[in-house]
Amino acid sequence: LWKFIGTPVGRRTYDEVKISIPYLGDLYKKLYLTRICDNLSTMLSSGISMVQAIEVTADVVDNLVYKEILLNTLNEVKGGRSFADAISEYPEIPGVLSQMAKVGEETGNLAEILTTLAKFYNREVNNAVDTLIGLIEPMMIVLLGLGVGTLLASVLLPIYNLTSSI
Repeated sequence: LWKFIGTPVGRRTYDEVKISIPYLGDLYKKLYLTRICDNLSTMLSSGISMVQAIEVTADVVDNLVYKEILLNTLNEVKGGRSFADAISEYPEIPGVLSQMAKVGEETGNLAEILTTLAKFYNREVNNAVDTLIGLIEPMMIVLLGLGVGTLLASVLLPIYNLTSSI
């Protein structure tokens, strides 16, 4: 399995599976969107061009699915298309992000809007992690109860059998 993930096809498949898992996939998507928005806003507010910002963000995102989206978006931006229009074609990118980016491009405040989106997605990640922890806690209590019950039964049953045979 690790050798397969080490190959380019395996890495792409692993990244696709990672974002398609029912609950964890949403968490990963929000995490990647946070990285994309935060990185783009930092670079755009520093005066780096949109083309260079997208190139660097594609390397930072650490998911081949989103990297391919950003590289395809980069080619379209180089071709003269707006960032918001180019990114809106992909189902992995929420409509909120593309609409907010469109507003940011029209008003000239794309870096500020991307900062706001990065904060929003960061809060969403934190909320999703808190919910996940809230789901894990009851399962851990039940597992610990079963473990204690099994241990108790394994100690008391031989004692009970000994006393009943006397």
